[in-house]
Amino acid sequence: MPGRIEEFVSELRSRSVIRALIAYAVVAWMLLQVADVTFDRLPLPDNAMTILIALVVIGFPVTGILAWGYEVTIKGIVRHEEAAGRPKKMAFFHYLAIVIVVTAVTGYGLYYASQNYWEPSQHSIAVLPFVNDSGGEDTEYFSDGLTEEVRSIIVRLGEFRVVNLGTSIRLKDAVMDVMSIAERLGAEVVLQGSVRRYHDKVSVTTRIIDGGSGNELWSEKYDRQLSDIYTIQADIARQVARALHVVLPVAADRRLKNLGTRNVEAFDAYLRAIDILRQPLDETSLLIAEGLLRESLALDPNFAKAHAAMCRKHLAGYRLARDASRFGRAEEACLRALDIDDDAVEVHVALGNLYVASGKNENALHEFEAALDDNTNLADTYIGMADPYVALKRPAEAEASLRKAIDADVSNWASFNAMGNFLFGQGRFLEAAEFYQMYVNRADNDAKALSNLGAAYYLAGEFRQAAEAWERAIAIRPGRSVYSNTGTMYFFLGEYDKAADRYALAANFAPNDYIVWSNLADAYYFGDTFAQVAGVTYKRALALVEQQLEVNPDDAEALSMAAHCNARLGNRDKALELDARAREITSDSMYVYYNSALVHAQFGMTDEALEALERAVALDYQVDLLPLDPAFVDLRAEERFKRLVDKP
Repeated sequence: MPGRIEEFVSELRSRSVIRALIAYAVVAWMLLQVADVTFDRLPLPDNAMTILIALVVIGFPVTGILAWGYEVTIKGIVRHEEAAGRPKKMAFFHYLAIVIVVTAVTGYGLYYASQNYWEPSQHSIAVLPFVNDSGGEDTEYFSDGLTEEVRSIIVRLGEFRVVNLGTSIRLKDAVMDVMSIAERLGAEVVLQGSVRRYHDKVSVTTRIIDGGSGNELWSEKYDRQLSDIYTIQADIARQVARALHVVLPVAADRRLKNLGTRNVEAFDAYLRAIDILRQPLDETSLLIAEGLLRESLALDPNFAKAHAAMCRKHLAGYRLARDASRFGRAEEACLRALDIDDDAVEVHVALGNLYVASGKNENALHEFEAALDDNTNLADTYIGMADPYVALKRPAEAEASLRKAIDADVSNWASFNAMGNFLFGQGRFLEAAEFYQMYVNRADNDAKALSNLGAAYYLAGEFRQAAEAWERAIAIRPGRSVYSNTGTMYFFLGEYDKAADRYALAANFAPNDYIVWSNLADAYYFGDTFAQVAGVTYKRALALVEQQLEVNPDDAEALSMAAHCNARLGNRDKALELDARAREITSDSMYVYYNSALVHAQFGMTDEALEALERAVALDYQVDLLPLDPAFVDLRAEERFKRLVDKP
């Protein structure tokens, strides 16, 4: 065997194969070095470098094969045997087989290593809120808006993990040094800045700080016309790339052009609007934001970011009030923004969220995937993908997507809240409580997070912990969610008048929320004080749920709620029809089967009601609540019901 190997090596040398491969490797390396420097500055496709590397790798075995069979002589290119004047020592096909095997093994080894061991370093940056040097709280919107704009532009590059804006803003008034902030946010560098605006001019001072050492890597002061604000932002983004030693590809650099408007008044109105949209929202603030955005678009109809903000505003309004009429306006604004600027990642995400709300789940996934094509570091995109995956009955992919969100940006605390929501929807209440608690630990004084935590504890049967969480939430910020949750707690405790009071307060915050109105009607129905108005309240809930079904006719939970309202109103045939349709659409929603049990219990259909309850419990509906539910009083004597509630 050693003799065969020596003979093979000798043959390689005689045929100049080794020399040819060495020469090829040197030339290929030089070519790749030149390409690395020049390709990013040339108008080439984004994958040009990848294609070149693939061609270089393919060329390696081709060079070896050609070197084996041919020689370059003064007579030109001839077969090796002719040049050497002797017979061949090894069959060409044997050599070809060796080359193929070696190339395949090497290629697979490199691929395996790249998938399992080699991870490209992901640079991270935190953009801290710019300091307002203009004086006065009335100009705070401008410095905060500029912070969001600069961060948005860096995100558009798709080359960095950019710390979530909400997380950074929470540290705006924190007394911490830069190194401590960087450590808490997991950021490699920190971008600080200050801004002073005077009339139509702006002065922006920025600096990039190394998060590990606290050393200043770059600083600059811009004194420009306000109309040059996007030029300033683009230059800051390029300086971030230089500070992190990242060469921006052509596609990324192209995204820094045509970013906004040169109309100063349009830009100012836009910044005022997004300042409102960053705050807790109600109908009044949404109307003010819409007015400012209309003003901005009247001044510059092609201002893509203003259209994107209008999309964001309508989406927030749709979520706040469940008003079906707002869906079309939100979609129109999103699509208009993409027509003007199809690189707007945030618009793809907003449109994806809008499609989720309307049940267009495949469309939603398409928009989220389009966002990931431009930037794989966006936690919000992975968060958004979870809901359509759940709706399409792909819960494992939903959970995996949420874990990617946490891995992509641990500073985006919303990821923990989203994971809690997912686990809550899957009936994994104690696990949900763990993630809600992680969010609460990071997001100080967040009433909604505490409300969610209370709900998870409540459905897990941990009533004391639920009450503590909800009491903290009400003390911080009363709102629809926390009032609704406390109303539910009182309902199952048999205090129906208290429950009605809390549900009514929740309805004041969300007058178009059919779930709140249905719950209020239930509290009236079983209570003593307002039983006579239960019917009117059920009709109000039914009208609202029918509006939701106009947007998404296949919303199974909305259909089941419509069935419940019709049952309470005595519409037997309609209620049973809607219930059957809801269960036909989905077989894995505990709320659909709980509502189905309510419908059948209302009409004395005991076996059907018990069957629906068994299915709801199998889907993790909290069994401890069933003996407390006044709707099932007539079922409590049934042996099946007793066995159900007595299950360990």
